[in-house]
Amino acid sequence: MNKNIKEKKNEEILKIIVYTIAIITTIIYIVYRIFFTLPTRYGLINLIFGIVVLLIEVIESIDFIIYYINVLCFNKKSPNIPKIKKTDYPDVDVFIATINESEDLVENTIKSCLAMKYPSKDKVHIFLCDDGNRANMKMLCDKYNIGYITRDNNMHAKAGNYNNALRKTSSPLIATFDADMKPTPYFLLKTVPFFVKYNNIGFVQLPQSFNNPDIFQLRFKLYDKIPFEQDYFYRRIQMAKNKINTVIYCGTNAVISRDALNSVNGFATNTITEDIATGMLIESKGYKCIAISDIEAYGVAVNDLDSFAKQRSRWSRGCVQVFKNYKIIGNKGLNFRQKLDYISSIMYWFYGLKRILYLIIPLLFTLFGIMVIDSNLIMFISIFFTQYLIKRVSIDILEENERSSTWNKIYELALAPFIMKEVLKEFFGFGSTKFEVTPKKNECNKLTKIGKKILYCHLFFLFLSIVGIVFSIYKITILGFNVYILSIIWLLINIFYLVIIIIFDLSIKINYVYDFIPNKTEVYKSKPYINIFTNLFRK
Repeated sequence: MNKNIKEKKNEEILKIIVYTIAIITTIIYIVYRIFFTLPTRYGLINLIFGIVVLLIEVIESIDFIIYYINVLCFNKKSPNIPKIKKTDYPDVDVFIATINESEDLVENTIKSCLAMKYPSKDKVHIFLCDDGNRANMKMLCDKYNIGYITRDNNMHAKAGNYNNALRKTSSPLIATFDADMKPTPYFLLKTVPFFVKYNNIGFVQLPQSFNNPDIFQLRFKLYDKIPFEQDYFYRRIQMAKNKINTVIYCGTNAVISRDALNSVNGFATNTITEDIATGMLIESKGYKCIAISDIEAYGVAVNDLDSFAKQRSRWSRGCVQVFKNYKIIGNKGLNFRQKLDYISSIMYWFYGLKRILYLIIPLLFTLFGIMVIDSNLIMFISIFFTQYLIKRVSIDILEENERSSTWNKIYELALAPFIMKEVLKEFFGFGSTKFEVTPKKNECNKLTKIGKKILYCHLFFLFLSIVGIVFSIYKITILGFNVYILSIIWLLINIFYLVIIIIFDLSIKINYVYDFIPNKTEVYKSKPYINIFTNLFRK
């Protein structure tokens, strides 16, 4: 036993050494880029593009260091469920938000909520919060003898719906569920005890998990090879956020204190992502918020491209609205560490811009002769690839193969053109304030309007990248410009990802019946260097 403890301790020390080296080499690279690689000799246009590229790398490196600090230094384990007396369990209001979901879907969620265990069922008050004001929903509530709450308008969308329900209920705790999220019998038993055991708990958030494959698993048919796209966020990143009290409230699968909601005047209404804003405001009031990794609710994953794109568009635009409307930097209730973490979380949604720029950068040089980096080739390659390889190895160690950097780039590049457009529109004040409910349906068997636009963008960059390689080879073989070797490597990497994404874009003729995974509780282990082509084309 002592030997195992010693080996584990030595392993942790070795990991810390690797992570420290990764951070040091990243800092060295950024310092080198700032002071020795800007193209100051080649005119204003080259310098502007060079500064833009440098800023992206600096922001990415800062985010990388924050990520390391969060995941490495803070407890990655889920908090233990406190033990309390059965008589201490308080009343709980259960809100099920719906507007246009099917009756069957809502009915299944109601049944699951009714099946939740609790020491005294009389203390659990279930309400269907129907923003569609539908007669059949009222009849459904009467059938199951639960509360029905509606209103005459849809002002402030889901936040307004919940705030309306808050005014008509009174329990000290509120559990929130989307219409497609079905809790397990143990949901309340694993969340409510935190509020009883500890003072000043704002909310307890559980993961979102799904019984059907997500769009990537479905299109690539890699159900057992890649994890659900959101798993890593709930299982690792949220756990790390417990320490600094920046747990993200995700709008469903959570229990919230009514006192905490009252302290921030209810659910936030100045953004289409009321969840992240509400959670942040609650934490800014000094409430402790907790995430646990136990999966105690299952829903229906979005797996058609239009719905997936619109859902992520809403999330990204909403986060930009939170940044603009809720003044994170000026929020006196948040400490510096919390502000930095929330800004980092929101900046993530600019990944579309980052991915597109990474496609454009080598093309600027190969096709248009624009220099974004001015450096000795051997020196740059030595410094860049040293920090890059160490970073990749350390990330794979840190994430324990629960996520792959390769797949992360694929996830991001899939929607990069769409998300970039949506985020920039919102940032510059041209975004829509309309809240759109994400439809849960099977993948259609033809390219949609959004799908075509995304595909054409990916094909456009693939064509340019191939042309860029041809130009680079010409420059090397005919003119002897060896500086183009770096561009060829960069373009080949881009082509690798673009080919995979184009396969994703075109993979629409699939089995249209949900391949349900009953009682999914395991963590899928991604293989960092998976033979992707073998898997993509396997039967």
